[in-house]
Amino acid sequence: MNNKNPQNNKILVVDDNPDNLGILFDYLTNSGFKILVALDGESALKRVESAHPDIILLDVMMPKIDGFEVCRRLKANPSAKDIPVIFMSALSETVNKVRGFRMGAVDYITKPIKQEEVLSRVQTHLTIRNLQKQLQDKTEELARINQNLESVVETRTKQLIDQEKTAIIGRLTQGIVHNLKNPIQTILAYKSLAEEKSKEISRETLLRYTQKMADSAQQMNQILDNLMYKSKMGSSGEIKPLDINEVLRKELDFWQANFQFYYKVEKQYLFDSNLPAIPLVYADLTQVFDNLIANALDAMWDRKEQKLTLVTRQDQEQIYIDFQDTGCGIPSEKIPLIFDPFYTTKSTHGEEPRSGEPTGTGLGLYSCTEILKSFSGKIIVTSEVDRGSTFTVVLPKKNS
Repeated sequence: MNNKNPQNNKILVVDDNPDNLGILFDYLTNSGFKILVALDGESALKRVESAHPDIILLDVMMPKIDGFEVCRRLKANPSAKDIPVIFMSALSETVNKVRGFRMGAVDYITKPIKQEEVLSRVQTHLTIRNLQKQLQDKTEELARINQNLESVVETRTKQLIDQEKTAIIGRLTQGIVHNLKNPIQTILAYKSLAEEKSKEISRETLLRYTQKMADSAQQMNQILDNLMYKSKMGSSGEIKPLDINEVLRKELDFWQANFQFYYKVEKQYLFDSNLPAIPLVYADLTQVFDNLIANALDAMWDRKEQKLTLVTRQDQEQIYIDFQDTGCGIPSEKIPLIFDPFYTTKSTHGEEPRSGEPTGTGLGLYSCTEILKSFSGKIIVTSEVDRGSTFTVVLPKKNS
């Protein structure tokens, strides 16, 4: 709709006086508008339904249905409620004008009608209506763009979480491969000894060799069992009641394959044995746990004292899982930033880290918060520089 091209605009003029209709019809037609007319309220309502005018000039004093009632019905009609209505009336008292505006009219012209005034007010309200429609169109367009953007963000967020999950699995797999080498080498070494000295060694020595090989095989079996359990449980996206302590224990068994975790870190576990099972996705929960354990190890990588304390506790409404480390700590001004995507205090891939220094993508804690949000959970952080940090996972019991 464009008020600079009046022929694009339809005006419905409603008046039970044919002379008034004729005057307005001629004047507004000559001004370039397409004019529709109605002699009473009923026919006016029908014309609105069939023709959908852009603006309505509506007489107040009419037989059967007066202008106020016509306006009330128009504003109650979803397809007509946004059409501007200008009342025309010889009733000049303030009370009538106020009533007209309360009915939803945009203007009120007092008779006798002045043609130039009618034209000016019609043009003004068509301009306002046009701007309102443009604003509505822009708002709808922005809503569509926002919806598309939300979809893109949701997809990208899932990709980032999957990417971080792959990185953690890769890190753990390296540890598993390394730890499998030790028992394999032990088995091969004792096998060679047994073959080389088969004619000279005693039965007791041979039994000792075979026991060493059996112990190494058992160690390999335990590593592979942990791997198969994690693979089996992590392949399902099913929500089901989980024992938080049991999930933690299984993940800690899996982390035994990590050299730093197994050989350098002192570990303390303080678990509340009365925690209720709560419905969660196993793979999602273990991804959170793996990220927080990995972060703790990275924070302690060059520390003389490396201690990891895991605590599970509860109150009436929530379960808490504390991951306490004795690492480098986080400056207070940086704590609000650490959950932002791609923010990291570590060296990033592509930068030159110090020898042995862990690198990061800045996606670990971000993926943790996104996963926990889906279960109405969160992470609370307390930290002291050079003393260590505590990351607390908070999960509601409400679905338990």
